[in-house]
Amino acid sequence: MKNHFTSFAKTTFSLFAITLMLSACKKEYNTEPIEATAIGFVHASPGTGPLDFAMDNQRIGSFSYTKDLGYYIAYPGSRFIGIVKKDSSRYITTLTANLKPGKYYSAFIADTLKSTKILLVEDDLSSPETNKAKVRFINLSPGSAPLDLVIQNQSTPLFTSKAFKEYTNFSSIDPSDTYTFQVKESGSSTIKASLPTVKIEKGKIYTIWAKGLSSTTDSTKFGLSILTNK
Repeated sequence: MKNHFTSFAKTTFSLFAITLMLSACKKEYNTEPIEATAIGFVHASPGTGPLDFAMDNQRIGSFSYTKDLGYYIAYPGSRFIGIVKKDSSRYITTLTANLKPGKYYSAFIADTLKSTKILLVEDDLSSPETNKAKVRFINLSPGSAPLDLVIQNQSTPLFTSKAFKEYTNFSSIDPSDTYTFQVKESGSSTIKASLPTVKIEKGKIYTIWAKGLSSTTDSTKFGLSILTNK
């Protein structure tokens, strides 16, 4: 069970609390509060190897394939994001992102080494409905056909026809200790990969993503991963 999960580190404070902290840090220059933002990084680039990420040319952390680095608190506004191979000084991909105050984001490092890109997605971490959880789906398998995500033994797919780097909004789902998630090519009945015996807890928020390459059989092979956003 554990090996199916990567989990965002929970921010210790709410963004409101961080707002007050940032305001205090800048008090000598500006007495207006600064509402913080938060960004998390997920390594979804098969075969790329360990990566470092940087914001505004300052390296912040390292991570390996399928792992994430948790949410980092940041100032809002235009921020330069760069990804570097570990122990290298050359960016393999960059992005200038406009981070909005009070928002959460996930930066997925996607595609293979020669085509690596940063897919920045806004995370809706508002609480699920009473007695529900929330889940979304992202296709991060390079070269894949559009994909459907289904729950085993349920006739209606959760999400349908998501092409590479396409993603859904978060949707409500009933909690369960024993979900098996399956992914199929859109319109096909053939199961391409499964994520068995997944526990979905009431009140939590998850991202399920298709990963890897259909052409390989090693650690970069096609499959599903799940992370807990909140």
